[in-house]
Amino acid sequence: MIPYGLYVLTAQSSDGQIAAATVNWVTQVSFEPPLIAVGVKVGSGPHKVIAEAGAFALNILGKDQQAAAYTFFKPVVPEGQT
Repeated sequence: MIPYGLYVLTAQSSDGQIAAATVNWVTQVSFEPPLIAVGVKVGSGPHKVIAEAGAFALNILGKDQQAAAYTFFKPVVPEGQT
């Protein structure tokens, strides 16, 4: 079972670009094989990296880790891009 809460989704592209985002829409799709569905905004930085990488990590945050989730709420401009 997937607990309701906040999650930090992370991914890394083949060229080393790292993306992270706070998500709160996660649902279990099946037990066998174990699959989940996650809501990620199309066209966002994390979406582009996940699509290129083909994989991501979903970090389940505890109640005492909400401050960490807020770190990833707003989009950022990657270094070297203005």
